Amino acid sequence: MSEIEASGELGANVRIGSFKIADAATTDAAGMAFVLDQMAGRPAVQALKAWALEQLAPQPGETAVDVGSGTGEDVVAFADLGLRAIGVEPSAGLRAEAVRRSGPSEVEFVEGLADKLPFDDESVDVVRCERVLQHVEDPAGSVREMARVLRPGGRIVLIDTDWQTAIIHPADPEVLQRMVGSFLAQSANPYSGRQLRGQLVGAGLEIAGESAATWLEPQSGARQGFISMMHARAFQSGAITAAEAEAFAKGITEAADRGAFHMSLTMYAVSAVKAPVA
Repeated sequence: MSEIEASGELGANVRIGSFKIADAATTDAAGMAFVLDQMAGRPAVQALKAWALEQLAPQPGETAVDVGSGTGEDVVAFADLGLRAIGVEPSAGLRAEAVRRSGPSEVEFVEGLADKLPFDDESVDVVRCERVLQHVEDPAGSVREMARVLRPGGRIVLIDTDWQTAIIHPADPEVLQRMVGSFLAQSANPYSGRQLRGQLVGAGLEIAGESAATWLEPQSGARQGFISMMHARAFQSGAITAAEAEAFAKGITEAADRGAFHMSLTMYAVSAVKAPVA
């Protein structure tokens, strides 16, 4: 078995599809759920989720919407606080998985896109959107749409990644550049994190807070995680050769065996409020 095949469950065995929300209908839901579960366990993600909940200050009886709700855990968290909790998710497979995981919780999962939400104007108290805008072609338009559905005094938090902040070691710099370039080309909006504040301001909202966290991949990530997916996809796209892919995989897995593998990435979060009517 080659290093390309052995390097990780994501790279070899899971069909992830593209990194664009427009392709959600054809993306393997089981594969996406696996990826989301892997990411949800990262301390940086957990820290920003907790910060977002504090900023949103949800109150019992309010209506809360999670745009791009994935497997639904954040929708359930809203419901547990006594809110009407709604998840918007374009993938039918992920919606079904969210329903399965939510069990007896009183939650709703509806089909929809970030730029076309199925809600009336000023009908929602709380909106959260995590790691979604990097996948949409018109993120500014999507944020304006979220602002449309917010009631005056409503709160919103956006969380997203800036993939240009990724650092990976060890790797041949030239090969890594082609790998990263291939990944960025497959992403709709890979620099999303740096744009969040401006998008909220552009939608007429008042900034309430900002935060950031560094995602540090564990040593196991060299074999099972984003990195294993990244080099396999780069090979499949023709950005790197089979020999380069195997050399990359061998280098990072051997480094991980010594405890010397490194991968980090910066995530950003911004909260805002829709001004009450004067």
